[in-house]
Amino acid sequence: MNSVNFRRVVAFGLLTATTALVGFSVAQAQELVLGVIGNSKDMVQPYSPTDSVSADSMYDQLYDGLTNHDSKGGVVMRLAESMTPNAAMDVWTVKLRPNVKRHDGKPFTADDVIASIRYMLDKVNHFVVSSQIDFVDPAKIRKVDDLTVEFTLNRPFGLFANAFADDHFRMRAIAADGSVVGTGPFTLDSFTPGQETRMTRFEDYWGEKPGFDKLRIIGFRDQQAVTNALRGGQIDIAYSVPYTDVPALTKDPKLKTVMSGTTTYPMLAVRVDTEPFKDPRVLEALKLVVDRQQIVDNAFSGYATIANDYLGNNTACPVPSVAQRVQDIAKAKQLLAQAGKANLRLEVVTDGAYSGMMEMAQLFAQQAAQAGITVKVRRLDPATFLNRWREWPFLVSLASGPYETGTLAALLPDQGENATHFDDAEYNDLAKRLESTSDLAAQCKLVTQMQEVEYKRSGHIVPAYPENITVYRDTVSGLKPDFYGRTPIQYAGVTVKK
Repeated sequence: MNSVNFRRVVAFGLLTATTALVGFSVAQAQELVLGVIGNSKDMVQPYSPTDSVSADSMYDQLYDGLTNHDSKGGVVMRLAESMTPNAAMDVWTVKLRPNVKRHDGKPFTADDVIASIRYMLDKVNHFVVSSQIDFVDPAKIRKVDDLTVEFTLNRPFGLFANAFADDHFRMRAIAADGSVVGTGPFTLDSFTPGQETRMTRFEDYWGEKPGFDKLRIIGFRDQQAVTNALRGGQIDIAYSVPYTDVPALTKDPKLKTVMSGTTTYPMLAVRVDTEPFKDPRVLEALKLVVDRQQIVDNAFSGYATIANDYLGNNTACPVPSVAQRVQDIAKAKQLLAQAGKANLRLEVVTDGAYSGMMEMAQLFAQQAAQAGITVKVRRLDPATFLNRWREWPFLVSLASGPYETGTLAALLPDQGENATHFDDAEYNDLAKRLESTSDLAAQCKLVTQMQEVEYKRSGHIVPAYPENITVYRDTVSGLKPDFYGRTPIQYAGVTVKK
């Protein structure tokens, strides 16, 4: 039952058989307010050429995917009821969930799926992550009936359901008036990019509904502004807060936290196709200047574990048997001298949209200085930063999602998320074999080998695996831990009482 306040107004006077002023109830709509870092380039339709925290927060409410990941990392059906391959795994039949309504009241059907996926794959639309589903041939998607779609693939692909579980691949439809509509738990009332989004609960939603009526997403300039708004009661939930603020925030009796492991975390990334990072000696030196424990303690206030320069914490497969990198300033100096790059000067850029990004970059700059490397940390607004995502030579990047999809998007050539421009023949071959098998044991063996290649040659410097911490006001109930960092934006069963 919805958590709402009832206000009863009772008129004065004596009740008689002939005259009476009878009290009446007025239901006061309950609104939840979420604070995020705003991006002025956000748009309502979910296939944006850029990605941002504020856009994802909105999309999660308006749209659903065919599949998704549950809070512990497993793939679950959403708009799809089933996905079945042929023996060769190059034809997949998708059965849709019946009785799903769009926000315009019409049924969600196979036509909407086909239109959505063809739009994603059309290069004219510049959908940055479309290459993650390039196994789909858009010309060979066939409507069998209103609730059945057949996909004939460009190549055998065993991770079909996993790929569509990525949050980027939400389904949308086009209403009669030309507007974009979804099937999600909220409908859109108003939208001002980077500033504010207002929504109303969709009463015909097919899944578990939120326990409040209205949702407002407010965009802020930086993390500290989000924290201040939480302290001041302007927002109910902070999408994220600086890890350094968490100890003080937890002392406030009106604030609560949900903590969980997460596959979403910041890391340093260099373009391995540009100087000076093309030289493996320079790349190794940058990895050797890192004091990982200091970053765990200071950038993440201890809410993290030490990482080892490969994208992990997002798979149940065994970790690779490689030595833990530790800070070695003398060795870093030696490698730089051999490469003729002593007294290196670099600039690292970030938008600081996630907790720990700025702090990690600043600590890295201090640590690199010990090896004679001068690192300038430059903070940009999200729109400017994201518009040049694949151009920056040195940036604070973000890992997100399971290894089988999210990591491949960050490491395979021609992928929109590959900010390092990593193109390694051995890694590419292993990835091809991973995508073509559905055997879990074989998949794990390949993932472990791929992580070994990352450790040796990728442009990612991964110092730590932080925890996901959501801080919220005690008027909110029902937020749950989530392995993919979605705690602040998933509201099934969540209630608000003000």
